[in-house]
Amino acid sequence: MQYGEIIRSRRTALGMSQAELAERTGVSRNTVAGWETNHSRPDLNTLPALCDALGISLGAFFGRERKRSAEERRVLEVFFSLDRRDRESLLWQMEGLRDRRAEQRRAEEEAEAPLPKVVTLFVNELGAAAGFGAALGEAQGEKMVLLADRETERADEVITVCGRSMEPTFLDGDRVLVQHTKELREGEIGIFLVDNEGFIKEYRKDGLHSHNPEYRTMTFREGQTVRCLGRVIGKLREEQIPSRDVLNRIAEAGGAGKEPQ
Repeated sequence: MQYGEIIRSRRTALGMSQAELAERTGVSRNTVAGWETNHSRPDLNTLPALCDALGISLGAFFGRERKRSAEERRVLEVFFSLDRRDRESLLWQMEGLRDRRAEQRRAEEEAEAPLPKVVTLFVNELGAAAGFGAALGEAQGEKMVLLADRETERADEVITVCGRSMEPTFLDGDRVLVQHTKELREGEIGIFLVDNEGFIKEYRKDGLHSHNPEYRTMTFREGQTVRCLGRVIGKLREEQIPSRDVLNRIAEAGGAGKEPQ
């Protein structure tokens, strides 16, 4: 087809007059008439607006695009027969339908995906690093489901850090993963019970060290009771906590995971 025939056939298929096409393209009606009789051609600056008004791409205008299916042509003809307000309303409905379908597909994919491996750890209500007058091992708490990884699978307990003595390594309020053990190697960080008060410190031969230089090394008198409760494996991270959807799926499946000791 020549340019004039393409413009005329598209315009008439959309039920559009030359004057309407001229208005949408930003030219005069005589200019449109000249195009359709091949007396003139649209300039490059006008082509985007012209193709938009006709509902075709630049590639289709130049004959370099695949032929549209009957369904696609029908959709385009209906769309471009509407006024601007109705087009916006139709687009809004189509986008809403697309988003709902996408959300539905994501939900279906998640439902079909295998359940992640999880572990269940004890969360101690009492913190470590400040005195609290009760042994950590006797504290009350609750269970917490976590995604299984190299750290959570080794851990037996979650304890909250209280105070600033281990800054910047651990901040007040951080939750740490603790592996129960009675012995530590020098340089490891552990949870210690000193006369029924719990502390998180780095173990060295000369005492229990804080990482905050404002705090002195803890040394002990003869007769004081000092006991190691566990090794700090690391800080509990957000990505180790399963989403609500995963927790719901685990609950529906009857639950799974390592129980606290």
